[in-house]
Amino acid sequence: MSAHRRAEPGWLPYLDLACAFSAAGLWYVSSRWQPLVLALAPWAIRLALTGRPTRRTPFDLPLALFLLTAALGIWVAFDRQAAWARFWLFVGAVFVFYALANAEPAGNPAEEQARRGGSLRVWFLTLSGVGAAVVFVLTNDWQASASKIGLLTRLGLALQAALPRLPGPDANPNIVGGILAMLLPFAALAAVQAGRGLLGAPRPRPARAWLVPRPAFCAGLALGLALVSLAVVTVGLVFTASRGAWVALLGALALAALWLLADRFSRGSRTRQGYILAAWLGLALLVVLAVAIARPGAIAALLNALPGPSAVGARTELWRNGLTLVSDYPLSGLGLDGFMMAYSTYVMLLHVGFASHAHNLYLDLAIEQGLPALCLFLSMCALFWRRFWRDPLPSEAQQSSQMGAAALSLCVILLHGLIDDPLYKSRAVLFLFVPLAFAGRLSPQQETERQGRSRRAYLAPLLCALILLALALVWRAPLLSRVASNLGTVQQSQVELAEYTWPQWPIQDEVRRHKDLGPAVARFRLALGLDAGNATANRRLGQIELSLGRYEAALQHLQVAYTAEPWNRTTQQLLGEAYLANGRLEEGRALWAGVSNEQAQLDIRVWWYGHIGEKERAAWMRQAAARPPR
Repeated sequence: MSAHRRAEPGWLPYLDLACAFSAAGLWYVSSRWQPLVLALAPWAIRLALTGRPTRRTPFDLPLALFLLTAALGIWVAFDRQAAWARFWLFVGAVFVFYALANAEPAGNPAEEQARRGGSLRVWFLTLSGVGAAVVFVLTNDWQASASKIGLLTRLGLALQAALPRLPGPDANPNIVGGILAMLLPFAALAAVQAGRGLLGAPRPRPARAWLVPRPAFCAGLALGLALVSLAVVTVGLVFTASRGAWVALLGALALAALWLLADRFSRGSRTRQGYILAAWLGLALLVVLAVAIARPGAIAALLNALPGPSAVGARTELWRNGLTLVSDYPLSGLGLDGFMMAYSTYVMLLHVGFASHAHNLYLDLAIEQGLPALCLFLSMCALFWRRFWRDPLPSEAQQSSQMGAAALSLCVILLHGLIDDPLYKSRAVLFLFVPLAFAGRLSPQQETERQGRSRRAYLAPLLCALILLALALVWRAPLLSRVASNLGTVQQSQVELAEYTWPQWPIQDEVRRHKDLGPAVARFRLALGLDAGNATANRRLGQIELSLGRYEAALQHLQVAYTAEPWNRTTQQLLGEAYLANGRLEEGRALWAGVSNEQAQLDIRVWWYGHIGEKERAAWMRQAAARPPR
């Protein structure tokens, strides 16, 4: 550590947390840049007092690159205003991360936490969970949620009748459930820390301190507050009736139990513990696969058996369709906050919004910010687990338990992200990096060791870069083709969706007839010149050509696209339309027979051909769309 750096004052972590969470709250309700000044104020103070704006963490570079992909998401977005609003939430999430990482005392953590009755950041997160639970119970529209679990609805109505109704927008129960599930481990840890503080508190009153409460009395109050907070967060989680949050929390607890059980059998060897845990998880996965193969509907039936309505089938269909957007925008993503209309326009072939997000954390990340952002997020999670698993745990029990609570919280986020997306696609993204902050502090000794290993640390990224360069040279044409088609899809969505509003434009095909799509078409043709089998370029060109009445060219492109991706329901519907538009009725009917018409997407195509005066083609489409439902 440099000699000019001085120890930071004890009040600075409080100021850091207050400023970071206040700025995050302002970004929650607005999309302006001004809260950035408030968030940066503690950084400026720390720089003046200690010679560094914030503590170094292992996540500095990945977080910076993640923000860079989010900034790219503004540039490629068709709605820049909405994208800026999302971007500031990501900035707020990063400041929350650093505030929590900086809240760890620089001295003796165990001594500091015992004096305070627990960790400052653990208490901060616990009280945040209490606030979220209370606000949800007092603002939720329990009448509207009556279709879920009846008992919880009646209890919620009774609570609202006994307590004052708070003004404010109704919070989504799944989002609140996701927040409370990932904060519950910290609330439990606050109770544990407060209990330890009570056991270790001195009983006699300090001399000449008659007006000062006894330490044991203060510790007892802290324990009471922690237990009440834990109860409030738990009850709030139950009241959300978010089955995804419940399943994720139970899954995280099961993984924690397996990890502790593996530790008992490992005899102190981390390597042996890892093998045991991997073997048990592999066995559990094999059992699940065996059940899924033997009884294909068993897992869905099990989820359907949970209280409340089920959307298992709709979710799986949404995930499968979402892969189309990932393949269309693999490098850049389609832009921040652009899922709804892009999914309707380029996947469902609808003229109005259909789904707000993919209900999957990993899919949503890849769709909005591209595969690089998904890889960055997964790499940060892997870095957390590496530090949790391989790095020696601190000798202080307080610090070790914090890392365990953070690991449990991250498990909840990752498991919940498999079946829903309560954090990334909502304003609750402010909590996305919270668990990582507990593995983010580098001690002075670790900073020195890291500097000593800096040369070796650069070898791995350099080796990866060389491998990627070699792969790019080997598959140069397909890779460049994907870059060109990615740029084409960005240009197409910026022209079409930035302009399209219903009912001013009756359907997106009308926009394609009146706006200049020449740059996007040129990109798609360049992509096909590099790789004639590029499914995205062929499908998007076919879609544009159908709108413009170039039916033979559309058929040629869509046939190639269907050969490359026969699983894609969008390509199947477009190719069926191309067959019908070219008078090949039997082939068109055969393809449309396998396309769902639940959202009247086939009837919309019938309307379009009637709208442009193609009466014969409209009749062909009507006959094909009028088949019995699947």
